[in-house]
Amino acid sequence: MLIVILAAAAAWVSRPPGARSGRALVADTRKITPGHSLRARAVRHGAVGTIPTATITAPVAAVTAPAATAPAPAASAATTPDPVVVTPATVPVATLVAQVEAAGIEPGSNWSWSMGDTAIHCGAITGAGTGCTFGAAGLEYTVFAGSPTLALVAHELANAETQNDAVPSLLGEVGAAEVGTSWSPTDAVASCLVVHFMGVNDNAAGAWQCPATLASIVADHIHDTT
Repeated sequence: MLIVILAAAAAWVSRPPGARSGRALVADTRKITPGHSLRARAVRHGAVGTIPTATITAPVAAVTAPAATAPAPAASAATTPDPVVVTPATVPVATLVAQVEAAGIEPGSNWSWSMGDTAIHCGAITGAGTGCTFGAAGLEYTVFAGSPTLALVAHELANAETQNDAVPSLLGEVGAAEVGTSWSPTDAVASCLVVHFMGVNDNAAGAWQCPATLASIVADHIHDTT
């Protein structure tokens, strides 16, 4: 009997600690079962456990490179045409004479004009167009050479009018104003007539520039008899 009891006590002592009862064994077995209740509990309570890792592939936005813009063709250098030199047509002297007379300058019925050599009566005169007015035997003549301008034609016709009609007092008044800046008092009066009727200084007889007020006086008194 004693031997049986001792054998039973030795068997009891030799068991593993966790195998002392079937209940504890079951409980212990439940604790060490891998991949089951323990993993689920760890997930529920936030403990570190083995969580399957899902591979997430982020969509990659397609990047389209901007199309290369072809360089603009180089602008060709603008070709500047050579300036066109327009040579004004020579206006016939007869046309210019008619324009001057239409403006109001009156060379007189005893006056005539022609084309010729101005140096014969007036000496050498330089320029592309020249004019010379002179009187002889109660008549007035104007000779033109080259291509005279409208202002020059107007001055010569006014010269003839002055020699025909201007009284000494008018010549003296204008002569005092021009003080030697004109070639002569007669030329100075003629230039005043051009200013009044043509609206320009003819620059045909020296540096004299007739003032508009004096030009009006000359135009008003050119046909005075005294």
